[in-house]
Formats: sequence, C-alpha cells, structure tokens
Amino acid sequence: MVSYWQMRYEAWKTSLVRTLLTFVSGLGCNGRMTNTIVSADAHILEPPDIWANWLPARYQDKAPQLAKDADGGDAWLFAGAAEADPIGLTATPGMPWDQFRWTGVTYDEARDGCYRGAARLDDMDADGVHAEVLFPPQRTIGHFLGDDDDDFVRAGVDAYNAFLWEEFCAPDRNRLIGVAQIPSTGIDDAVDAVRKAKATGFRSVVISMWPSGKDSISEDDDAFWAAAADEAMPVCIHINMISRRARAKAREISAKRGGRQLYGSGSAQAGAKAAAGLSGVFSTVPSTIGQLIFTGVFERFPGLHVAMIETGVGWIPHFLEQMDDRFWRNRSWADLPIARPPSEYWFSNMSASFVRDDVGIRLRHEVGVANMMWSTDYPHHGNDWPRSRKTINETMAGVPADERAAIVCGNATRIFGLGD
Repeated sequence: MVSYWQMRYEAWKTSLVRTLLTFVSGLGCNGRMTNTIVSADAHILEPPDIWANWLPARYQDKAPQLAKDADGGDAWLFAGAAEADPIGLTATPGMPWDQFRWTGVTYDEARDGCYRGAARLDDMDADGVHAEVLFPPQRTIGHFLGDDDDDFVRAGVDAYNAFLWEEFCAPDRNRLIGVAQIPSTGIDDAVDAVRKAKATGFRSVVISMWPSGKDSISEDDDAFWAAAADEAMPVCIHINMISRRARAKAREISAKRGGRQLYGSGSAQAGAKAAAGLSGVFSTVPSTIGQLIFTGVFERFPGLHVAMIETGVGWIPHFLEQMDDRFWRNRSWADLPIARPPSEYWFSNMSASFVRDDVGIRLRHEVGVANMMWSTDYPHHGNDWPRSRKTINETMAGVPADERAAIVCGNATRIFGLGD
C-alpha cells in the first residue's frame, strides 16, 4: 500500500518537474542554455468512448466498433475489414521491444497517457518533453475519409477535431498541440475546415489526400493552399496521401477477399507490415514532395509551409540532389512553373520530422538544420519513451548546442507558432 507521505512526495515531484519545464520553456529554444524539448509528431490512441461522446447519435451504427482480437485484447473494427485491428502496438509505450504484443492488450493495460490528455502531460514530464504536436490515428481517420456519404465524413472528422480540442488538449493547449484533420469531401469543405481550425485555435492542419479530392495534385487545390497561407497555418502530411476513391477501391478489394487485407491477417502478417513500414515512405513521400515543388505550389504561395511528418530525413539530401539535376537538365523545354532549383523550395517552404535518424543528423547541413524536427512518435511501439533524452544525447552528441536546440525544439516552435 502506498503511504500518505509517498503520495505527497510523488505529487511534489510532479509539480517540481512541471515548474522546471515551464521555467526552461520561458528561456526559449534557440539559446545555448535551454534543454527544452518539443516532439513534432506524437499520436493519440482513440479512447473507448470517443464516438459515443462526440459522434452524433444517428451515425453510431457506422462508427468504428470496439471489439476483441483473437487473443482477447481490445481492437477496433473499421470499414472494409472482417477482423478488428488490435490496439497492442499503440497502447504500451516504454515496454521492452521484445515484450511488445500486437494482440491481447486491453484498455485496462494501456497507459492512460495514450488516450487521456491529463495523463499524457504526466508521461511527457517523465520523458522531459515540454510539448507535443498531436496527429490523429490514421486507421480511425481512414474509416471516415473513405466513406461515400459526405455527411458521415464531415461528422466523423468534426467529431475527432472536437474531441481533440475540447477534451484531449484541454488540460494544457500550450503543451498539447492538436493538429486538425481536413475532410475528404472536396475543395470547398477543405477551405472551410482550415479557416474553422484557425478560428478555433488550432495551430496546424493535416491532409490525408489532395485537398480537392483528386488522385494527384491539381489547380483545384490552389484555393486550399491560398487559405492555409492566408491563415498562416502550416499544412502537415503524415506519410501517405490516399484519395477517397483509392480508399473506396481498397475496401472493394478487401470485400472480395472476405474482409481480409491484401497480405492476409493475423499477428505474423501485421508484424511483417509494421516492420516494412519504412518502405512506404520511399514509395510515396518523394512523389508528394515532387508534385508540390514541380507544379509551382510554393512559387504561387510563398508563405505556405508543408511539413512531412514521420518520414525521416537521412534520405532527403540525395532526393534534393536528384530533383535539382532533373531541373537543370529539363528546364529549357519543360516550361516548369518554378523560378528556382527545387531544393531551394524545400529549404524555404518545407520540413520533415524524424524519430531516430543517425544518418540524417550526420547530414543535417544537407537536409537543412532549420528543416528538421525531432519527434517521439509516442505512443507507437517505435518510440523511446521514457528515454527520449537519452536517445537525443546519444544521437546528437557531436552536434553544436544551437543546432541541437533548433532540431529538438526551435524549428517546431517556429513552424507551429508555439511561442505566439
């Protein structure tokens, strides 16, 4: 049994840590004397009551359904799947890597900080992280974005954004920095959503498809870029861009397979998919960056900032080199709508986050020190909680203090306006 004095000590310790973090944050992120840390990418495990509390009653039957996985753990059943998706690898940060379980984990075992804002602050204190930029669970958002009912899509996205702002981030919105999701219902709704997010108090938005809803970038997206630039709202892209049509097609394919995904189901297939996840970055992200730059988005909207989230950075110098090479070789006949080499738009208008990227840190000057943002990816299984400071110290041991401060705090503070 925990004694009264032990409880008082723990409460005092938590209060002292928060006081010190608040003091340090007041020193700013760009000086040599600060140890402030900001994670540019963290996530939320949806709480079990999220849809009952936030989604209108008429849509409850279509909401993601809480179910059990094959080993008795909690899981969510999403549209287009016959088997529920376990919460295992998004619910138990801090567990030794060889003890992680994909299935068999319940909400009773999950850390409260995964899905409750006040508890997240405690976990951030334990990790030495002052603020987190929070992104939605992709599988949950995809449930809504891929639906063919516009009203249901809007309702689901609005429900998540309301939960994020009014519940999860409410304990401290200066430390819990929610990123508003943009719906998949066309350019008018996308523009309205970014303006609504700004008016609410959000500091950024995330798109999971091109704003107009098409499979690739088009002139129809310009109204969204203009609105984001006008509102000074950085636009985030969390790895993949999947159109509504493509999501619907994937559901059709899954249905033909009896609700099973392309490579099957079960822990072995899920593990292989998770382990191979990095390949998704290289197959999709370069195309996204190339489309943004070579179609002249930043030429037309120089005030726009696009942040590529959880993509890593070590590969970027090679990609920039190759984009510039294509530009110089083809600029005379291709009638490209850009006036500068592609890499210059990267340095002036884009950034990327990483979790652990030793190569990227070594190549930081080629990536752009000002274009890199460190992150935890809490509570996903690849994060280093509660040893993030140890990881930073190990990977950035030879990095000058001002550069380190920019990467672990200053860049995210500037890009997301955290000091405003």
